[in-house]
Amino acid sequence: MKKFKAWFTKNMVSLKLFLKERFRKVMVKLKRRPYIIPLLMLVISCLVLNLNLTSYSNTVAYINEPGMGICLFIITLCSYLMIIGFVTAFPNRQKPKIVSIILVCIMIIITIVGQAIFQYFIRYATELKSNPIKITSDQFYILSTKRNSIVHMIINAISLLLIFTIPVYGKLLKKINTKVDVEDVIIEEINLVEDDEIY
Repeated sequence: MKKFKAWFTKNMVSLKLFLKERFRKVMVKLKRRPYIIPLLMLVISCLVLNLNLTSYSNTVAYINEPGMGICLFIITLCSYLMIIGFVTAFPNRQKPKIVSIILVCIMIIITIVGQAIFQYFIRYATELKSNPIKITSDQFYILSTKRNSIVHMIINAISLLLIFTIPVYGKLLKKINTKVDVEDVIIEEINLVEDDEIY
């Protein structure tokens, strides 16, 4: 029982040190490249849209309002171009490309506006039209598309806000202490060695 307790304690300490070091490395990377945070949000935004493209396509095919397909095409295209543009806007060891950042922001705004128009197409076809389309249990994908469209707009709005505030949280991240305390590491290693010798 004592051996198991010693083994468990040793492994828990090792795990704690490992997780602490991983967290420290992540924070160091974020301090050097704070633009990773909005980039992750843009990737999430792209996944939210593209993992639900089947529902979008079915909605377009069923409602079939003029311009609806083009609207979806523009939204999808911008979702990919935003990521590509944002990655190229921050080359290694060079100043950020302001033009690329502005273009990404414009594409995010286009996507948000596009989703708002897409929402209107659905509302017009199902509510405002003189002969509205009735959504049955077979057309559940229309409701799924409406929800996803709102979520996509919110994530894009957050991404835009994160891009604008890079200088703010970039400075805050730099204030976080990520230095390795050598004394603590040595003490932990000595304790582990002593535990091995005792048991």
